[in-house]
Amino acid sequence: MSDENLCLMKTCFESSAACLECAERSGSREGCATQCRINAELAGVTARLISLKAPQVDTLKKLVTESAQKCADMCAQHKNDHCQACASAARNLCSNLKSQERAAG
Repeated sequence: MSDENLCLMKTCFESSAACLECAERSGSREGCATQCRINAELAGVTARLISLKAPQVDTLKKLVTESAQKCADMCAQHKNDHCQACASAARNLCSNLKSQERAAG
């Protein structure tokens, strides 16, 4: 597996963990907590599909980029440490996905 894919998998798992932590600590099942849970799942699935070299991963990368951006935008509006950590991890995931897309295209 390439170093780029290993790095992207790591970034996916970091975002997934930060977003799940944010959703759990928010104590809510609505609003940004829902978006955090969605992003956590998409990021985790993306990492696992990258490891399998699944042909569907390129399509999923587009979805997770959109989801991570939405998550980052929502959580950045909150001052809680867990929200800021989530926003940062989601932005980092977006950045890595976009960089990899540019390099491939």
